[in-house]
Amino acid sequence: MKKLVLVALVCSAFIVTSCGSDDNTPVTDKPIVENPGNGGEEVKVTAEWEPATVKLNTIIPIPGLPTSMPYPHTEGCTKDYLQLKSNNTAKFFRYEGADCKVTTYDQAFIRNGNNVTLKVMEYTISGVVKSETATTMVIESDISQYEALIGALYPQYKDYLKLLAGSKVELQLTKK
Repeated sequence: MKKLVLVALVCSAFIVTSCGSDDNTPVTDKPIVENPGNGGEEVKVTAEWEPATVKLNTIIPIPGLPTSMPYPHTEGCTKDYLQLKSNNTAKFFRYEGADCKVTTYDQAFIRNGNNVTLKVMEYTISGVVKSETATTMVIESDISQYEALIGALYPQYKDYLKLLAGSKVELQLTKK
């Protein structure tokens, strides 16, 4: 049971993002164009991706430990999504609560080639785009990237991460 909780904790790391601000501005399906205002190029939305699954790849299979689970979108709400921009930054839109309130997180994802950085609370989690097609993107991170975050949020489970040392966490996103 504790191992199942660990997988759930890793999933929660993808939905708890820092530097967020409530944004009551309606989100449209049309690409947003922003102008940096300093004479630079326009920044355009290049793609929108919905988190689909979180997968844990362990070095040695652990009986009873689920290796894959659906991303925990809030039931009845618009699915959370990541809006990638032409300057390799992104916004994350999280829908939650009975009223499906949207919270927008700026700079939640930064990409440089295949290397990505996720900002989770005040923690930085690094990963690599393992695969990317026209419809699917998989981001892989070492589970050690989550130790500080899980230790801060759930100190009672921090020691269990040692059981998963060397494991990889994959976040699969599908194009919206």
